[in-house]
Amino acid sequence: TNHNGTSAFSGTEEKGTANMKDISAIFGGRKVTYQNEPFTGANINSIFGGVELNLRDAYMNGHIDIQVTCVFGGVEIFVPDNVRVEVNSVPIFGGVTNKAVNPVGDIRALIHINATCMFGGVEIK
Repeated sequence: TNHNGTSAFSGTEEKGTANMKDISAIFGGRKVTYQNEPFTGANINSIFGGVELNLRDAYMNGHIDIQVTCVFGGVEIFVPDNVRVEVNSVPIFGGVTNKAVNPVGDIRALIHINATCMFGGVEIK
């Protein structure tokens, strides 16, 4: 259950982009770690660069959206073991690899990753 006593997957939560973080790496690298702080979603852009997003110690609840655009670059997303990850991707000479553990039991959050990869890749660990 979440903070108001309803199930995390009840569908009563509003989805929006107001709290989504923008993370970009263009011709460079960027490492972002959420350490004991809430994570509600992100827009990630990697163009001729690399992004590493570490969510292993983030506070997550409910449905979380991550939008990824990767052009001649790479994105690594590290998730905790008690979240479910669903991936939708459009690979054009690239791809998405989901190595996240498929949890059983208490699932804290559902992360939707929508990725467009052109000559690049996304790896979820």
